[in-house]
Formats: sequence, structure tokens, C-alpha cells
Amino acid sequence: MNGKFVFACAAAIALIVAAYANSLDNSFHFDDSHVIETNLYLRSLTNVPRFFTDAHTFSSLPQNATYRPLLTLSLALDYARGHGLDPRPFHVTQIALLLITGAMLVAFFAPLIGKWPALFAAMLFCIHTANTETMNLISARSELLSTIGLLGSFLLYQRSLFARRTMLYLIPLAIGALAKAPLVVFAPLLFAYAIYFEKQPPRRAFRIALPSLILGIALLLFLNVMNAREWVGGGGSAIRYAITQPFVWLHYFRLFFLPIGLTADSDWTTFPAWYDTRAVAGYLFIALLIYAIRKSRPVVAFGLLWFAIALIPTSSVFPLAEVVNEHRVFFAFIGLVLALAALIPPRALGIVAIVILTAHAIGTHERNKVWRSEETLWSDVIATSPANGRAWMNYGLTQMAKGNYAAARTSFARAATMTPDYSVLEINRGIADGAIGDDASAEQHFRRALALNADANAHYFYARWLASHGRAPEALPHLQQALTLSPAFADARSLLLRLASAAGDERTTRALADEMRRIDPAAPVLADVERRWPSYDAALRDGLGAIARKDWPLAAIACRDALRHDPRSANAWNNLGWSLAQLGFRAEAINAYENALRIQPSHERAANNLRLLRPR
Repeated sequence: MNGKFVFACAAAIALIVAAYANSLDNSFHFDDSHVIETNLYLRSLTNVPRFFTDAHTFSSLPQNATYRPLLTLSLALDYARGHGLDPRPFHVTQIALLLITGAMLVAFFAPLIGKWPALFAAMLFCIHTANTETMNLISARSELLSTIGLLGSFLLYQRSLFARRTMLYLIPLAIGALAKAPLVVFAPLLFAYAIYFEKQPPRRAFRIALPSLILGIALLLFLNVMNAREWVGGGGSAIRYAITQPFVWLHYFRLFFLPIGLTADSDWTTFPAWYDTRAVAGYLFIALLIYAIRKSRPVVAFGLLWFAIALIPTSSVFPLAEVVNEHRVFFAFIGLVLALAALIPPRALGIVAIVILTAHAIGTHERNKVWRSEETLWSDVIATSPANGRAWMNYGLTQMAKGNYAAARTSFARAATMTPDYSVLEINRGIADGAIGDDASAEQHFRRALALNADANAHYFYARWLASHGRAPEALPHLQQALTLSPAFADARSLLLRLASAAGDERTTRALADEMRRIDPAAPVLADVERRWPSYDAALRDGLGAIARKDWPLAAIACRDALRHDPRSANAWNNLGWSLAQLGFRAEAINAYENALRIQPSHERAANNLRLLRPR
């Protein structure tokens, strides 16, 4: 390897890092919420063995709990490095994995098209503007990890006769499958590689690919068995999904050459009939793609075939919830960068590379800005996909976070015209109405959310609203159901633990605390419920402070500890009663006020508070 090429490789690394440098502080989005932010299992590395045995550790939503332990492990390591939900360590890992992918692509492509075209192809892949959709979505790291596994198998097969004879080249493939399932595509890709580059006849190529096909099928069956039983993989009509996908392929192909109009969440739906104009355009594209594969020289044909084979798991007859999703092109674009690099005349490669790579570096840098925050992302989505109800809902959430409830409710109302039976939208409408004091409307929305889909989120957010409105006893069964449905739901577990501790339910508190400690020993809620103040005065002072902040659970916990120091403190009993009454624990509050009056019959405040709960 000469010095000029080494310098070019260093420049390539610098360009890739520069293109993504402004993504380091971008926030979490989409599936990151339940895969990372509310997933209790990520918060302690003691859970690592469980990642490989229990798919529920992947997400706080059981219906999304697919078996991806390698991805979960990498996210847990980032959480540990950042000491929490700091997005920077997660993005640093994204970029590091992209650089590894790029290096592997150079090594894989070089024997096929030469080292300089290989370097160009790898650089283009790494800074292609469309790939920002994968790079900025942390939970889409599964694409990076599985791609590295597949490329590792190709490199071992390509460069080691020993690995071929012993089939050791299949090991990276199996490891990568622990990040994402559709690695069954390796077998047809290897079949094509054997035909195009090793000049093997079809029967011999099939025998070469057979071990990887068997492994791929076995891995697919194993991964399917390991998914959580509640996991739901797709949706909709397979036929309508299938007739829509040829046009989706055309859309993906267009994005490779002209990545404008990117959207993080499309408003596309399936086509109503096979003769839809867009469907027909898609059929024509597939026909032209097949023609190009048949007529092109081997390396170009292989690249085009890679593009097609890579799309089959997500974009064919297996219906997924979203008709089109632009992060799905990540693996497929490997084939297109190879084909393009092979088509560029060697003499023109330098100038073409400068123009194309500069354009994509700028485009990637600009697209990263869209992913900066939830507000910037969803503002962009409603501009590019205005018929997307989920986008309008999420934009409303960004306004609600700013306290702009009027704008939030307007966005939610618009979303309801597009997705009228969306339980998550009903939850958020309940939160917004509750924030402005429209309690009747808020409860109506929470109850409708439960009627539409009684999942963990619907139970938790209704419970949170109930607890904040002095109805904690009603909240408890909803929180218990939320945890039954989603054991990894950190917020539900924390709220239930605080309420149980406030109510003085020692048995439940102890059981919940022990389970929380096994999952996340550093959980902040443990410090609250197990806190022991050094003195009566310190506990009572913090209890009064919590009352002033209307943190009723902590107030009750602090007052109970004050009573540990001085069981005959009428003031502590009265303050405990007030805290419990605000939560809705009526019987417990009455008992606290009566204790205060037994100790100090003249305690006027306790007497008045008791009369409020027991009017004559």
C-alpha cells in the first residue's frame, strides 16, 4: 500500500468524521424511546447475560421486543460510558461502526474493482446523505452491526482458503444475526458472487452457498423462537404491500442518485389496486433492473443484484407497519456504490469523486441538523409528509414540551383526522387536556386509549394522571398492569414503587425495591424509598419542602422517616396525613390525623384536616 493511498484513506476518515461531527449531540428519536430511554435493563451491565436469553430486555414495549441481544449490549455499553442518557457516546459509537464498515468495504471491493474505485465506493456509502436516516436513529444500529457481520463473512470467504474449508467464514454472519435477523440474504449474495467472480456454474455455486443458506434459515428460525411472545412484526395486507413495493424500490433507487425530499416518517400508504399508475411505474422499474442485471458486466450486475436481494426481507411480500422507510436502504446501497464505482472511467474517477463526495458531505451535514431535536425532526416531517398523522402528533408533543398547549392541541386535533383510532394519540390528548385543567376531557381520552389498546403506555399514563389528581388508589392497579405487560418500563416501576412506599405498604415496597435493585442497582427511585434521614429535624424539613413542591410521595416518605425518629410527633403525623390525602389514600390519611390528635388533642390543623376527610 503506497503512501498516496494511505493519505487518501486518512483523508477519507477525516471527511466521514467531519460530515457527522454535528450529529454528536442529536437527541433520541422514534424507537429510541422504548429501546433506550425507558428501557430499564440497559441501565446496568449486570443484565448482560439476560440480553441473550430474554428478548424483553430489548424494549420496554413487549410488542416491540424482538431478539437483538448484540444491539442491546452495545447500547448498554454506551449507557454505561455516558453514565446515563447522554446521546453523545451513542453517536460516537455510530460513527465508529460506520468507519469499520467503510474499511471493510474497501477490503471487500478492492479485488473486484481496484483499490481506488473501492475507496471511492466506500466513502460514498459512508457519507451518502440518505444514510443519515440510519446513522441518526440510534436503535437502527442493528443495520450497522448486521452489515459488519455479513461483510466479515464475505471477507473471510474471499481471502482465506482455510476459512472456506472449515466454514469459519460463517461465524461473523451468525454473530451479526444477533443484531438483526434478515442475514438469510447472505446465501443468494454468495451464490451470485460465486457465479460472477469465481465463474462457477450454477450447480457448483449453489453447493457453495448451501451451508450459508442452511445457517441462514436456522438462524431465522432460532431468532423467531427467541422473540418475545408478545412481539408483533408487521401489519396489513400482504398482497397490497407487495404491489406497492416495486414503486418503493424505484423511490429508493432515486434516493441513491438524488437524495432530496428525505423524510424520517413517510405518509405513504399501500396502493389500492395492482393497476395503480405508481404500481405500474414500479413494475417497469423492476423489469428494467432485471434487464440491466442481465446485460451488465459482472461487477455491475453483482452490485445491482445486491441492491435487489438486500431489499427483499423488508420490501417484498412480507408486510411491515410502514410501507416505506428510508433507513432500509442502508444495506442495499452497498450494491449501488459498487456498481457506480465500476461504471466510472478510471481517468474521470478523481474529479467525479471530488464532486460527488463533496456534495454528499454537505448534504449529510445539513441533514444531521434536521435530526437535532424532536422539534426540528417533526417540523421537517410534517413539511415532507403532511398526511402523516403520527408526525402531527409528535410535532404536537414538541409543542407540549415547551408549554405551548394551544399549538399542541391543534396538532393533536389535526392528527386525529388522519389517525382517529390511534391509542398513543389519545394518551397525548389526555396529557394536554389535563395540563390545561380540562379534567373531564383528559379522562375521556385516557379511557379511550385503554379501549383502543390496553398496553403498558395506556395504563401508565392514565395512572400517572390519576395519581396527580388525588386518585392514587385507582392508579395502583393500572401501574401493576403496566408492569405485567412491560417489566422493563422504568417510569411505571418507579411510580408504583414511590406510591407503595408513600402508602406504607412495606411488603409491596420491599418486593418492588428488590426487583428494581436486581435490574438497576443505581435507580434513583431506590434512593427515595430507602432513604434514611440522619435526624427528625432533617426528615421533617425535607418533608415540608416536598409538600411545598407538591411531591406528595416523597413528602409521605420523609414524614414516615421523621416518625421513625420520633413516633410521637403530632406535626409529623399531620404532615403525613396531608400528603396521603393529596394522593387519595383516604383511609391512611384519616389514620395519620387520628394519631396526631391522640398525641396532641389540641392540634387544630390535624383536627381541621380530619374534618375535611370526614365531614359530619
